[in-house]
Amino acid sequence: MACPKIPYSLLMFFLVGIALSLHGNLYAVDLDFQGQLSGWTTETKTRGSWENFSGILYIPQARLAHPIHEASTVDAELSINSFAVTGSGPYEDEIDLELYRATLRYTTAQTETRAGLQKISFGPAQLLRPLRWFDTLNPADPLQLTEGVYAVRFRYTALNNANGWLWGLYGNDDPKGYEILPTVSDTVEVGGRLQYPVYSGEMAATVHTRTVDGSQEKTPDFRENRFALDGRWDMVIGLWFESAFEQQDTAHLRFDWTKRITGGIDYTFDMGNGLYILFEHMAITLSDKPFGWDEDMHVSAFSMNYPIGVTDMLTAMGYYSWDQQEYYQYLNWKRTYDNLIVSVSLFYYPEGTVNDTGFLQDTPVQGRGGQVMLIFNH
Repeated sequence: MACPKIPYSLLMFFLVGIALSLHGNLYAVDLDFQGQLSGWTTETKTRGSWENFSGILYIPQARLAHPIHEASTVDAELSINSFAVTGSGPYEDEIDLELYRATLRYTTAQTETRAGLQKISFGPAQLLRPLRWFDTLNPADPLQLTEGVYAVRFRYTALNNANGWLWGLYGNDDPKGYEILPTVSDTVEVGGRLQYPVYSGEMAATVHTRTVDGSQEKTPDFRENRFALDGRWDMVIGLWFESAFEQQDTAHLRFDWTKRITGGIDYTFDMGNGLYILFEHMAITLSDKPFGWDEDMHVSAFSMNYPIGVTDMLTAMGYYSWDQQEYYQYLNWKRTYDNLIVSVSLFYYPEGTVNDTGFLQDTPVQGRGGQVMLIFNH
């Protein structure tokens, strides 16, 4: 069993947060404890034989909050990812305990400052996400879990709903999001995002920079810069786009620039209880120039949701890789009670394919099969 390693600096953040929370009127401290317990079993037919992958996972979460005065609050949050899995075939038995979230937050009427192990996610795309920079969210995951990043993030929201973000990341040695190579240890990553209302929607510009560890590719370390522009508008139908440009400043890679561009639409049809349909298409291009187009890949995706009564939801998703000429299919039925969710899924993920585009890259299974999951929230 692996125990979570909490950096000394993060522990200090929590000690300061608790001290601030306990300062003043002790009876004003709000302590909240909740958790999520889930268990699942997955059957897949891979390489001509059936294999099983089962597990149980529990994420307890504790939150301590204390208002400083009418317009500001300080709070601390801690959650642990504890799980045990077992399987046949290529799946190995494992029991583990990992830090899931550990944050200290200070909020005012128009600002939020958050430090620690946290989730950072943004952008309007839902299935094919060029702005999947810091998270590993999988649309087909009923739990919607993602690894966090160690960061300090500041957000300011103006009165017209425009907002600006600034962040600094440190201590994230493993690749995250679309990254293939990790960041150099003991270096800081910095970036920011500016989002502004435009007509009936909003647009945003995002930047990020880091130093890449090239030792795995036997190359010197190099600078990676990212630039992005995205927008969403809700009119008769929903329209959005995400575009991300990634420059890797090294002579040891074939191309200097990688671009990911997604366009999407959605609409809810007046059929029965309301049929929601979403469609996205992503183009990935490689070139030596920012606006060049030397090589490309394309992926299309759709999602359909239909509520069957008050407690039941039926969801279908499909991905088509135009280069691999492969179709990925996913069907899910979910029933929600007060504290319990029952999820049943069927899927087909072609064997031996490589998700260079990042879609479904965190799916732990290949082949065809199904999954039954129970989720209990308290």
